[in-house]
Amino acid sequence: MISYLENVKRNRWVWAYLAAVSSFYLYAAGVLQLAPDEAYYWYWAKHPDLSYLDHPPMIAYLIAASTMLGGESEFFVRLPGCLCYLGSLFFVFLTFSRLFSAEGRYALEAAAMFNLTVIFPIFAVIITPDTPMLFFWSGAMYFGSRLVTCADGRWWYLWGLALGLGLLSKYTMILIVPCVWGFLLFSSRHRFWLFRKEPYAGLAVAFLVFLPVLVWNYRHGWVSFNFQLHQGFTPDSNSVLMKAAEYWGGQAAVITPLIFLAFAWYSLRATGVHVREGRPSYLYLLFLAWPVILFFGITTVVGDTAEANWPAPAYLAGLPLMWAVYRANCMEEKRHTLLVWSGVAFGLLLNCLISVHVLAPFVPVSPGDDPARQLHSWRGLGRTIEEYIERHPCDRGYFLVSDRGTTLAETVYYTGNRYTGIDFLIPERYIFLDDLAGLKGRNAILVVHGRDRQSLEIYKKYYSKYFERVSEAGRWTHSYRGAEIPELSVALLLGEGYKGNWNRNQGCRGES
Repeated sequence: MISYLENVKRNRWVWAYLAAVSSFYLYAAGVLQLAPDEAYYWYWAKHPDLSYLDHPPMIAYLIAASTMLGGESEFFVRLPGCLCYLGSLFFVFLTFSRLFSAEGRYALEAAAMFNLTVIFPIFAVIITPDTPMLFFWSGAMYFGSRLVTCADGRWWYLWGLALGLGLLSKYTMILIVPCVWGFLLFSSRHRFWLFRKEPYAGLAVAFLVFLPVLVWNYRHGWVSFNFQLHQGFTPDSNSVLMKAAEYWGGQAAVITPLIFLAFAWYSLRATGVHVREGRPSYLYLLFLAWPVILFFGITTVVGDTAEANWPAPAYLAGLPLMWAVYRANCMEEKRHTLLVWSGVAFGLLLNCLISVHVLAPFVPVSPGDDPARQLHSWRGLGRTIEEYIERHPCDRGYFLVSDRGTTLAETVYYTGNRYTGIDFLIPERYIFLDDLAGLKGRNAILVVHGRDRQSLEIYKKYYSKYFERVSEAGRWTHSYRGAEIPELSVALLLGEGYKGNWNRNQGCRGES
């Protein structure tokens, strides 16, 4: 512990920087409106279940616990994500200190590097399943680092626990298993673990922790696993070259180009050092980084283009590896110093600009192309729906329906969680809802995204299967920076007299 405290003491400016950005993350979490995906996960938290269609349940459990303690504000919806992110940085700090004793005084710098990227600060503010998964991945990475530097098999049980909790967060966590087993296979010093019981006992612990998700999927026809496989491996129409360029360009963009270049360059350097000197610490981090990146590169070629955030766990090992190689082997060379510190300066400047822009948009980018548009204006939709309901009361009450699950969740959140929300188009997403028989006879506000005459007629015809009468009720415009955002703007329809004939279990094997 003394060495860790000394590390902090020697890096006062780095510590001050981490404190400043952490304070900003907490502030931004409280003032920004929920993004559509965040509202969707919050809706899960109001209906806890063993799992959900899109992801395992950890994010719902964390949001449920936080909002139960602190209330339903945006801050407490996001607080678990902020804490998980800061916990991830702590595990990175511990891992670096454990693996690189000679360069241990730079461990705090290695942790701070994540705040210079584009993707990781987003995870600190916007809560997604990635955020807790990254926390448990970093925990497993640290427990694994203890196994790299000592032969105490008890660490495998904590590694297995972190794996299981990570799998409860996001299925991507499974990729750490072949990464670690690949390291064991290629490291002659650690290959003996393959013939010991502890690694497999760790896997058994993970299996037991993950078992509720397996039970839920079995009960519902493996619907979540099928959904994820379809999403990741269904080919799109783009050429292989275009998809590959988009994937690798996306990785450079979210890590920032210079830092990604340094990561790739120093990965090669680390490989050479390991071959010459036998450095298992380098090999361990290489195996936790590059197989993940290459896996999604391959799925991009054979299926749909991977989202830029999917390989994020790789950089939990990759950026500390980059920093360790630079500090141990390259910091005396001017070209390396120019590359690394130019990357640091660029990342710092870029994050300052993004941070200010998210709170007070000023960058001259088209409002329709600005990612920050999703963090504004949703309160207006909630007020519009509430005002309509107040003017048109119904004795049986109202519920909410939308053709897009994330927009539906925004309407539920910003109307104060007073109404049940359903997307009739994807029933598997609402297996978690309680008995819906009580909705029969109620009216519904239908929130739909097609606002032209032809689209509205199609919607009215479709929803007339479920309601006695469907009519137009108004429109709501998503406004951002004084401009209308057509993709987020909606039309409102009134569905009168719900017939009670929608089946949330259609399309999967579930309870009737």
